[in-house]
Amino acid sequence: MPNATKRALAASLKRLLETTPLDKITIQNLVDDAEVSRKTFYYHFENKDKLIIWIFRYDLGQVLQNHFPESALLYEEPTADSITRFPYYVTQKSGVRSLDHAEFFQCFAEVLQSRRNFYRQALVDNGPYSLRNYLYALYLGAMRRDIDIILSNRYLPRENIDFLAEFYTCAFLYYYIRRCDQNSVESLAGDCGPF
Repeated sequence: MPNATKRALAASLKRLLETTPLDKITIQNLVDDAEVSRKTFYYHFENKDKLIIWIFRYDLGQVLQNHFPESALLYEEPTADSITRFPYYVTQKSGVRSLDHAEFFQCFAEVLQSRRNFYRQALVDNGPYSLRNYLYALYLGAMRRDIDIILSNRYLPRENIDFLAEFYTCAFLYYYIRRCDQNSVESLAGDCGPF
């Protein structure tokens, strides 16, 4: 039942975005449209940013579960926060020291493309609790993990690994943020192979 309320609030936010810019939508607008109380909203979400993050994780989780076997999916450590029940990344090996995340990137683009106006507006915000900063923190750890897999017990100083993880996290996120924001780009998916 909690996910039903979360989905109702998510649907309200998406509906309101059809006529109102994201930064102008208030919690009161959301609860009025969803026909729930403010108390109900705050029971499920700390603020509007947390709702936006939940929508992304829910959307991505659904797409990943439809494209990959459970054994390939990565989840965060379980917590009381329901988003940890949704996968956020994959591990697809293609050889001993190679990963093939081309299909993951296609899924990531599919999610953004499915609600492009919503994600365009959500990713503009660079506040401390924004989707953009959340994704950076989430995928930084995933990129470190990928680098460790690729290194396969070969030594590289931790500061080099940290640099590479940050570099690839920023590159991957900015690539999609930029493409999402460009009206001339019809499809967000780009062709990529193993890395």
